[in-house]
Amino acid sequence: MDLTLAFAALLGRSDSPAGSYDAYYGGDTLDEFLLPASWLTPAALASSAPVALPDVDACFLDDDHADLAWEFDLAGSLFAIEWAEDVLPAAFLADARAADPDLLVGGADLGVLLARHGVDLTAESAGRLSYRISPLLRLATDGTLHDAMRMATFTHRLPALVPFGDEGWRRVEPGWAEALAAVEPPELRDHLSLHCLEPFSSRAAGARYLGANEWPTGTSALDGRRKLLAGWEFGESQSGVAVVA
Repeated sequence: MDLTLAFAALLGRSDSPAGSYDAYYGGDTLDEFLLPASWLTPAALASSAPVALPDVDACFLDDDHADLAWEFDLAGSLFAIEWAEDVLPAAFLADARAADPDLLVGGADLGVLLARHGVDLTAESAGRLSYRISPLLRLATDGTLHDAMRMATFTHRLPALVPFGDEGWRRVEPGWAEALAAVEPPELRDHLSLHCLEPFSSRAAGARYLGANEWPTGTSALDGRRKLLAGWEFGESQSGVAVVA
């Protein structure tokens, strides 16, 4: 199944300039429900090997997407540290600021800091760090635009796709319905259309496509660091995924 035409329609361009591309997932649901996390250990954060999160609810993936769940590169993920002066040691924060002045720390660096300062994100006490350590999880891709788009659009497990369904309340944004009209086969067009729903429809299914015009919920920390190419929001804007250059 050729995705080239479909991605060109979504991106508004058919070329793929050389460079490094990534897709990041973040949002309020991760901030609220992530910690404590049994898998957020220094050893896990040191690895770029693709890993599936055991808690799908934290990723706000509905039943339609359960079989298309993402895998993540924890070492390449980013973690925003904020409002943490009262819950993290001063030495930890100083080292984090040395790693990144804006306290947007890479996963591998965070793992080193956790081990050095004895901070345990797997312990029950880590719940106090909710909203203080906010993850931007990097989807496990090969660094190409094509692969980042595959992951962001849940087309990474072809031929598995999500059917559009016959619920009358699922309405596609007219502009994106027109842009995707030539995409074949129909199953692929329906799957992508489900991720281009109008705001009201996307509250309970699929996603709302923002294009390159607006940073999705949970990804704005990348603004000024990376260029937004495509973004989607899920639910009532609880979470989002951004494809960036």
